[in-house]
Amino acid sequence: MNSKQNLTSVDLRPDRKLIDVNFDSYKLSLTPLPSFRAAFNCGLQKVEVSEEHATYEKIRCLTLHNYLSIDPWNLDCAYLVDAHGCIRRFYVSVESHIEPAQIVFTFGVDNTARPKLPPCILFPSPHIAIASDGIGSFFVLRTAVRSERSAEKWSVIFKEESTDPCLLLHSVFRDNGTHYLDLLLLRFGKPSNDDDKKVNIVIDWVCLEKPENTEKFDVSGIKTFEGKSVPNYAAISADCSELYIASTFPFKHIPGWGNEEEVQLADDSETNESKDGTEPPYKWKQTAEDVTISIPLPEGINKSCVVYSLNSSKLSIALRDPKTNEANTILAGEMYMEAEAEASSWMIDGDTLIVTIQKKIEGHTWAMVIEGDDRGEMEVNPEEVARVHQQLAHLTSETLNTEKSEGQLFNSGEIEECDSYYDSEASLVRFDASTNKFTHSANISSLKWLFNLSSSPNESPCVVLRHDVDAVVWQPTAPNPLKGSNRIIWKHQATFNALGYVHASKTNLKFCGAAPDASYAAFCECQRRIFVYRQPTALASPLRNRSSGEVVRKVSLQQVATLPNNEDVYGFAVSNDRMYVLTESELVVFKVGVDAGA
Repeated sequence: MNSKQNLTSVDLRPDRKLIDVNFDSYKLSLTPLPSFRAAFNCGLQKVEVSEEHATYEKIRCLTLHNYLSIDPWNLDCAYLVDAHGCIRRFYVSVESHIEPAQIVFTFGVDNTARPKLPPCILFPSPHIAIASDGIGSFFVLRTAVRSERSAEKWSVIFKEESTDPCLLLHSVFRDNGTHYLDLLLLRFGKPSNDDDKKVNIVIDWVCLEKPENTEKFDVSGIKTFEGKSVPNYAAISADCSELYIASTFPFKHIPGWGNEEEVQLADDSETNESKDGTEPPYKWKQTAEDVTISIPLPEGINKSCVVYSLNSSKLSIALRDPKTNEANTILAGEMYMEAEAEASSWMIDGDTLIVTIQKKIEGHTWAMVIEGDDRGEMEVNPEEVARVHQQLAHLTSETLNTEKSEGQLFNSGEIEECDSYYDSEASLVRFDASTNKFTHSANISSLKWLFNLSSSPNESPCVVLRHDVDAVVWQPTAPNPLKGSNRIIWKHQATFNALGYVHASKTNLKFCGAAPDASYAAFCECQRRIFVYRQPTALASPLRNRSSGEVVRKVSLQQVATLPNNEDVYGFAVSNDRMYVLTESELVVFKVGVDAGA
């Protein structure tokens, strides 16, 4: 999204009828949640964070990945990918029994190939699934009927191979005689369509088409979007005419939708070296405070030949030939983030020009020096990797970190809205597929994103944002030709009382979820505990507050579920009646129906 585009500003105003201004608090219930378990010894196909995942966005994405997928068309089924590349199904056959895991599909990848990204599974229809192996392929699979106790093997009806792995974000299936399948793929560092330069985050909106009386899908078009941060929310409308994205930094659309004679998914097989195998023109590394660029100098170049210019947002470095007086530009353009020009410097050390750029915002990780310039080679700084790992350690450590950083004496989520320091560019935007333009934008820099909620498999998922102390559920609305531009783009669907405040208090939180009917919300920690917060329910007999004399007719319950071991949690999913929790060796199912909250 180009910041200069004229977008219609949308103010996300909650419906006051859905806000309970008299909400008191959650009452702790000691009633245990019934649970049952299914063990498995095949392991999970996990991607461990390593030094090659040098950027904060990628480490955050890998650390918080949900390895458990629930079938929205049949909430008795949960799926995972084991360590051997097999998709396994768990089926809850009766109220307190889980069938042993059954293999429904095998990726068939080389066991020596190490996944670069975690595997993903989506279910756009009752008979179709989409899966990515994390190595470079994604599959469209015919699944037959998934509600049967005995699982049938899935068959491939489309496969795309690439050296560039992807994550699956969302998918929509349409049947108008011709079958259409639209899906969102997220990739890291893929070149754009127009200038062949890499960016940090890329979203591909891929449209697959299967004409009537044919068996296979074909790619009919691709829309590409580029940005700097992994989106918190990305979804296609049910009629595939709109795209919604919530992210910290804006995305821009790269023109091109099926204009080529043969549309293919781009393959990012480039390396940091140039195509002729020569060395990169510069190398760079970073710490929390600065970025250091090293440029090899040709023979005869001295400090009088260096042409250097730096301000808060732009950098230009050129080397002037002492014989011809012609300047050869090494770096020029907008920097990835702003810098402190006065605190930056350059020097010549032997045959190398060393430029040190002081970051304006310390602690932020740069994905590149110049926006869109991938010619340089990034040297991984072990200290920077250790810093990022430590920043996310509470999400992966075997021992929960309950101590706060000495440099920050508060949890940023606990401060009041007027004191919050969120990024001013955070926004929720609408993209119109017919005009290929972003049309509406809601600034959510002061509305912290909490989690996403799927209320129905036939509708776009909802995004849950903090409003004051509450958590407000926003549902994208379907296009209405009668209302035109006056239509409400995002509708306030439901409210979780004081959940925004509760969310800020959880220091070891890893997964969040809520029932499709919004009857409860659940917070899952890295290990052991899951907190359940229920909507207010009427009491069989009203109670009277002894202090104020007020009659209490409804109560909101809080319950705590505890896992039987201290294993890390790798997956979490919820339905109206159950919570599914995945660890390294077992799947634990908690019954969370109305009876369980009594």
